Amino acid sequence: MQIFIAQTIDGYIAGPDDSLDHLTPFNDPDFGYDAFIATVDSVVLGRKTFDVIYPDHGWTYPSHLPGCVLTSRPLPDDVPDNVIGTADIDRVAAEYSNAFVDGGAQVIRTFCDRNLIREARIFTLPILLGDGTQLFASGAATQQSWTLIDTRRFPCGTVLTHYKI
Repeated sequence: MQIFIAQTIDGYIAGPDDSLDHLTPFNDPDFGYDAFIATVDSVVLGRKTFDVIYPDHGWTYPSHLPGCVLTSRPLPDDVPDNVIGTADIDRVAAEYSNAFVDGGAQVIRTFCDRNLIREARIFTLPILLGDGTQLFASGAATQQSWTLIDTRRFPCGTVLTHYKI
């Protein structure tokens, strides 16, 4: 499983009330998303992230990729056929081993705690939010050693740190 996510300098992936408005000024540059998404075989995200994105934007991932929303509630009827909802973490780990784990923070932490994340691309945006949802909340259940394999600076001031875990 892999992470490809943006955070602010102060470590937030979402603002207050789960807002993603801080990402808008950074939508234009090519951060390598297309090349990255070509390397995964599925997308996994939590219900909270799904509920923030799906109502306004639909399923934003390539239609050929299977998707999984971690949830105990039914998904809306209009979700594409290749997207399932399940609360079974073990099933997700077994069936989606090369997934793009797109958040949120609790889902990423769950997979990190189980030592299932093997690679992370973290884009640090040159802004401070001061409040919201942090990428890595305190109290992780496990310690992991991450190896930095690349850094890249973008003209907009964003910095990519790419790790193997």
